[in-house]
Amino acid sequence: MIESLKSIFLVVLIGSSLYQSFLLASYNPPKIEPIQQSNYVQTETLGKQAELQDMLFPDQIIVHLGNQQHSVLYPSNYYYTRLLDNIKQRSFKGFRKTSMYLVNVNWEEVRSKQQGVEIRFRNGIPFTVLQQLLRIEGELPPDNDKVTRIWIYSKGNNEDVRAFFFTDSPGVGYEVIGADFTSKDVENFAAFGDLTNLYRTTNGGDYYLPLKPLRLPNYTFTYSLLTADQLKQSFFVDPGITRYLKERDGSEIYTDSKRGFQLNRDLRWMTYSDPVAPVESKSEVLVNLLAGVKFINQHIGWDGKYVVSQTPEKQLLDNQTFTFRQFYESLPILTAQPDGFGTMKMQVQKGIISGFERSMVIPDLKTAQRRDAELISGEALEERLQYYQRKASIVSIFPAYRPVVSDKTVTLTASWALELRDGTYDFIE
Repeated sequence: MIESLKSIFLVVLIGSSLYQSFLLASYNPPKIEPIQQSNYVQTETLGKQAELQDMLFPDQIIVHLGNQQHSVLYPSNYYYTRLLDNIKQRSFKGFRKTSMYLVNVNWEEVRSKQQGVEIRFRNGIPFTVLQQLLRIEGELPPDNDKVTRIWIYSKGNNEDVRAFFFTDSPGVGYEVIGADFTSKDVENFAAFGDLTNLYRTTNGGDYYLPLKPLRLPNYTFTYSLLTADQLKQSFFVDPGITRYLKERDGSEIYTDSKRGFQLNRDLRWMTYSDPVAPVESKSEVLVNLLAGVKFINQHIGWDGKYVVSQTPEKQLLDNQTFTFRQFYESLPILTAQPDGFGTMKMQVQKGIISGFERSMVIPDLKTAQRRDAELISGEALEERLQYYQRKASIVSIFPAYRPVVSDKTVTLTASWALELRDGTYDFIE
């Protein structure tokens, strides 16, 4: 009896299993429709693409002609471009750290009597970044100091060429052990000096002033403003989920719950943020800088010519800040404060952009209206400086464009920019 019940139970189990298998085999599952690519919004750039090498160039090149004569060349100038191209084809190999105060060089004599070139980076540039511009071979100095000047000179008559890298650390410099230059090369470099527009210095070479007025045109452009819709398309993968908040001060905040940007329409300024968890490890300056350039290429794009203006102090553990300065023709665009129209600033941590800010103003360069002008120089300029109240605070003087943004236009006015010790600028027109 028991055996018969076991047999019946086994048959029921087998039949049930076969029935379930039949149901699974004949089951018609619902169709899963893939999300069409068109449902995702690709970020769009508003400007051009650029490479890091496009944004690495000296603020000025000073050509020492001997006989107390000097020529100052600015970016985009024909002689500047030719001279820099020549130097970029040569190599610097091996460095000997030294004190610029104790090294056996009479710098005043080198400046006034010997031919040479002085390549200047106003805010300094780390060795690892500078290596992207010049052929720096061999092992780099371990401190990765910021290079502010490169001085190449020769006494002539087939004597050896000496090259020194000055840094932003007072008195700290590096002599190049193997410089790929001859005295004939230095003589050829000096030939790029502009003898029709000579400069002189009265403060030991801190800055040079022209003997004759500088003819520099002023420009006026119409412009457009970056819109919230453009920025949503640029920064957010899916602009459709954007949330909006208006602050009491009138600024507007847009976020996709992870990233966000804020618009201050009164200041015409945009700030983007992407919170990043702190990482306790060193961040390489070059790696972060390349990530910053890539970020702008992929999102906003470049609305003109920019230079890497500021890099972080040494190598930091937290966010590193980079500033890109816009140039128009041969001059930088500067405002009274370090930040303003003409600058892009970003914070980068381990290759991730945690913050980015810039002006909302996009000039239409095709609408340029040019007006010829000239800057005072020589004795007239020196007299103005004599009566300048903060003369002791001046660290550098150079020509720049000062922007004035009105309701419909932006005007670039050529001015003498006075860089002050507190990092701000003043102007003499």
